[in-house]
Amino acid sequence: MNKSSFFIAGQHAVIEALRNPDRKVLRVFLTEDAKKNIHRKNPRKNVLEDVKVYFKSKKELDKYTSKEQLMHGGYVAEIEHLDQPDLKEYIKEKKNCTFVCLG
Repeated sequence: MNKSSFFIAGQHAVIEALRNPDRKVLRVFLTEDAKKNIHRKNPRKNVLEDVKVYFKSKKELDKYTSKEQLMHGGYVAEIEHLDQPDLKEYIKEKKNCTFVCLG
């Protein structure tokens, strides 16, 4: 189980990570404009509720993405890797399951 973290960038990637209940988002870095937009895109739920949010300028966010030459659009997040199931255990569990055929 790899609990190291990594950065993602871009509006859609960050918002979907925040919406995913299985994803552990450690920190979010936003510009002021991105903060306004993130609430407009998610009016029913505050996706930033349980996350540490830091407000940065566009230039400061460029430092996180310049090496990979990614476009961030004002959104950067630090997230943990998802737990990956052990393949042998997964297959063993599936063999023990009974399947119902619909027809």
